Amino acid sequence: MKMASVRAALLAAASPIVLAGGAFAQSADEPGAQRQLEVITVTAQQREQSLQEVPVAVSAFNQVQLENSGVRDIKDLIVLAPGLMVTSTQSETITTARVRGVGTVGDNFGLESSVGVYIDGVFRARNGVGFGDLGELQRIEVLRGPQGTLFGKNTSAGVLNIMTQQPEFEFGGQAELQVGNYDLRRLSGSITGPIVEDQLAFRLFAVTHQRDGFTTMNLRQGGTTTVTDSETQDYYSIRGQLLWTPSATVTGRFIADFSDRSEFCCSAVQWDYDPTIAAIVGSLGGQVLSPANPSARQAFANTPYQQDVTDWGLSAEFDVDFDGATLTSITAFRHWENERTQDIDYSGLDIASRLDGNFTDLDRFSQEFRLQGVRGNLDWLIGGFYSREELELGDAIRFGTQWEPFLGILLTAPSGTPSPAGVSQTVFNLTGGAVSIPPGAAITAGSGVNQDIYNQTATSWAIFTHNTYQLTDRFAITGGLRYTREEKDLTASFSTNSPAACAALEGAFGLNPVSGWVQAATLGGVPAATITGGAVAIGNICLPYARSGLDNTGYDQSRTDEEVSGTLRAQFDLTDDVMIYGGYSRGFKAGGFNLDRQFNGPLTPGVGYTNVDTSFAPETISAWEAGFKSTLFGNVLQLNGNFFYQDIEDFQLNTFNGTAFVVESVDEARSYGAEFDFLWLTPVDGLDISGGYAYVNTRYETITTTDPLIAALQGESFSLSPEHFFNLAVNYERDLGGNLITRMGFDTRYVSGYNTGSDNDPEKFQESFTLLNARIGVGSNDERWFLELWGRNLTDETYAQVAFDAFAQGRRGTAGADGGEWTQPRNTASYAAFLGAPRTYGVTLRTRF
Repeated sequence: MKMASVRAALLAAASPIVLAGGAFAQSADEPGAQRQLEVITVTAQQREQSLQEVPVAVSAFNQVQLENSGVRDIKDLIVLAPGLMVTSTQSETITTARVRGVGTVGDNFGLESSVGVYIDGVFRARNGVGFGDLGELQRIEVLRGPQGTLFGKNTSAGVLNIMTQQPEFEFGGQAELQVGNYDLRRLSGSITGPIVEDQLAFRLFAVTHQRDGFTTMNLRQGGTTTVTDSETQDYYSIRGQLLWTPSATVTGRFIADFSDRSEFCCSAVQWDYDPTIAAIVGSLGGQVLSPANPSARQAFANTPYQQDVTDWGLSAEFDVDFDGATLTSITAFRHWENERTQDIDYSGLDIASRLDGNFTDLDRFSQEFRLQGVRGNLDWLIGGFYSREELELGDAIRFGTQWEPFLGILLTAPSGTPSPAGVSQTVFNLTGGAVSIPPGAAITAGSGVNQDIYNQTATSWAIFTHNTYQLTDRFAITGGLRYTREEKDLTASFSTNSPAACAALEGAFGLNPVSGWVQAATLGGVPAATITGGAVAIGNICLPYARSGLDNTGYDQSRTDEEVSGTLRAQFDLTDDVMIYGGYSRGFKAGGFNLDRQFNGPLTPGVGYTNVDTSFAPETISAWEAGFKSTLFGNVLQLNGNFFYQDIEDFQLNTFNGTAFVVESVDEARSYGAEFDFLWLTPVDGLDISGGYAYVNTRYETITTTDPLIAALQGESFSLSPEHFFNLAVNYERDLGGNLITRMGFDTRYVSGYNTGSDNDPEKFQESFTLLNARIGVGSNDERWFLELWGRNLTDETYAQVAFDAFAQGRRGTAGADGGEWTQPRNTASYAAFLGAPRTYGVTLRTRF
């Protein structure tokens, strides 16, 4: 079925419908009485409990808060949750969450998430796989710190626990139309009601969304430049649910969803270009903003940034009540696939790109059982979990028409003076002979095409228990344990059409031409400066994607990780309104394999690299935490806070070095700080203020590595980890009379300066900034309709989500660390960046019946 036809069907299904409103503050029964805070129910411990009674650092946001702040996906959540960072890079599906400074750079599917994303009880295998329109939300819980007992797999830093609206036995529906700048058009709707009275109910949700891009793309193809948009959005999604209650003791919930995205995303702007590189690009006809001006949101490419994503899944959850216990079963299967093209050098020159052959297919089956009950003073829970994930990833890179002259000028004319002979000038002289690159045939257009295929299977199972014992009316102890075992098997095949230049060098110096050149030149008495220059030149000519040493061997690797994680906590009610708690928890994230080319195994001449090891160790976090939860001043102020200290072993660090991704394990790291959040129902009727503050201090303590750039991180802070976060939301509602109400509010988020690069290169530093969102609307008291004007990032802040080394466009000098500061200049390095969204505004119309 064509996309237009599918959209038409979705819009027809959505057309009759509306928004369900609600308030997170309830009024007392008597007119004029002081309002009271609602009890917020959470499932942070896999049973329904009051937020204020759970000895866990968790923030919960209900439907009204999420709607007021315009939360559609996990990235939008940062405006409400202090200490949470969510960023996207090469595509919006490469989205990564961080809590308390801990997270995983998402550009490598071999790395799994440190922050787990659960949607309706089902784990999403990567944060980016969980990125998408969440639809009708009931509640989102942000659990901070290790959650390795109950949520299990890959939750060493925290959990985003997302619950959508369930079917209802009362007929109703909702619809929402949204239009805005950048030609935003979004239509969503749902309908719910009974199929069999009191036994079977349904809910159907559908959304279609289009928006032009935030970035002006100068796309040069075949000598012609076309100006278009990048960072567009174009997707549709549908989710159907059934709620089955055949008896008073059995409840079943069945969910099926499907999403499709076809978008031009995501380009990077020039963040900071070295003048030498800018001159070379300009001399070959490429366009460069000099000096770089990120706020202009201008990007350059020769290949479209096309991403096509299909995501669908099925799940079934059953709750069966026995005498004093409840058995829960959650069965799920999910499929996610992505195909994309990409200009990987993000410049106006045709240097290198990804075309056909770049894809990701991810299938995951999971089954969880939990048995929970109360016996006397003991609230007990036992359970088991199983999952099997099958990942296939394809990567193909081709060199472009201007790679040969660009590289030739870069290597032979460091001052930036054009040298038309290019790489053909590069001659490697040795005693007894020389290797000369053939003029004009060094690297031809379309050569160097590689096709890498990775197949990884991950099988994981666990058993766990989590129990709370009420020692007195005010004092309780919570303890939990989890044993996890995970097996991963990886096979990979490689096919390389080496450019003539690299093929000649491999023929002369072996399948590791850099070390072969150094060895031969040293024996031949070549001057040290010449050896170094030759090694740099060969390294650029024979990039990882051009080397053929893996073609005959590939990878065949496996690993098994097992770990006991758990928690031990105590809580004490100082009064009926104030609780303090403290304890220890340990989280675990399994090891894995770097899904990028590596050349670190034994090298057999004429055969290639064998027994290559791309594995990295599991990541564990040991966290100590003390906090309090309070409801004050007659139940009008909720104030919660905690202090934490986390030791991290074998932190999985993913770094892009300008040509490839490198995964390293940082031996020891730590994170400590404090987090506070509040909700205040002010004396002014209808005026509510909420917010939070987080202080997070991170540090790489011990690093054992042969990579000088990684070694330079010792003593420095984590990337993408500001020290200070501050969130504030103000909401006001007023009755206008005549069955009309008005609502208005704003929310703001401030973060202090932080480095966006995983190597902490100072050129990638982002200064502190503040985001401000606001809205004002009017509608009917009975919620039959509501019209709202909204704006996001009203001050139009330009900020980098992630800055990175521009592909093959110069390199930094070797960094030295002195008191945590880089002491070496950047040399001829250039940088690009993925930006956050600019100012957006629009109008939303909601209805319901």
